[in-house]
Amino acid sequence: MTHPCLELVVFKVKNKDKARLARRAAQDIARQFEGFVSWTAYEAVEDDGMFADVVFWQDLACAKAASEKIMSDQTFVALLAEIDAVVTMSHYAPDRTVEAPAAAA
Repeated sequence: MTHPCLELVVFKVKNKDKARLARRAAQDIARQFEGFVSWTAYEAVEDDGMFADVVFWQDLACAKAASEKIMSDQTFVALLAEIDAVVTMSHYAPDRTVEAPAAAA
């Protein structure tokens, strides 16, 4: 059985403005990859230049196939050039989800 795959990447960028633009262009390309579900881009509130990307894939196989494609895609090359250091890059399978209780009417 295949599971949805969460990809978490936390990285430090050289130039926040250039990295932000390159990441947005990369998001537009990633939408076309097989198995792509969503990509939420975050910027640290208390650590200037620290970014986090949360990408959901249909499954791990799709996530890995996409990571192969980005190495030769010029849009992603521009984003990778703005990365100063990768803090973490991992794939995760779901274990359990809890949600807030429904608000009283």
